Amino acid sequence: MLLNTKECLKRYGSYYAIDCAVKEGSLAKIERGIYSDTAEYISGERIMQKKFPAAIFTMESAFYYHRLTDVVPDTYSLATPVRSTALADKRVKQYFVPEGTLEVGKTELEVSGVKIPVYDLERMLIELMRHRQKLPYDYYKEILGNYRLYLDRLYPAKLDDYLEAFPKRNAISRFLDLEVF
Repeated sequence: MLLNTKECLKRYGSYYAIDCAVKEGSLAKIERGIYSDTAEYISGERIMQKKFPAAIFTMESAFYYHRLTDVVPDTYSLATPVRSTALADKRVKQYFVPEGTLEVGKTELEVSGVKIPVYDLERMLIELMRHRQKLPYDYYKEILGNYRLYLDRLYPAKLDDYLEAFPKRNAISRFLDLEVF
């Protein structure tokens, strides 16, 4: 089981007891603030989920998890609210989402044997349109081409509902009509 420092303190009672458990081998320190009491493999996604429980996997990570691209991301892309603090981890690329849109399209997907919070296909299509100017052109076109192959898997009504929560929804909708539908 993966534990953070707070959970370890609750279980062991003190930092000293945590250090003793690590030294005796009943607890393994994975990285600063993250521990495991089992010898099982722990994926990076699981560590990120434990380290940043309020964040949702988005952009490069979500495109890869949804099999819209075969480009393995160098970092974990995580979405957080616009006014949140920066995530202090070199392995994370943080995306700030507009106020009130963090939970829009949130779902769970099994990746590396663990269920992680990730945006669904419809939300990721909106994110693709929102960030189209910031993505490399060939990467954008690859994902867009794969979306065109998945048109039968998309729910236009869900897409319309999601768009209501976003600023500049008319521009996003116009680009959706031009590029995808």
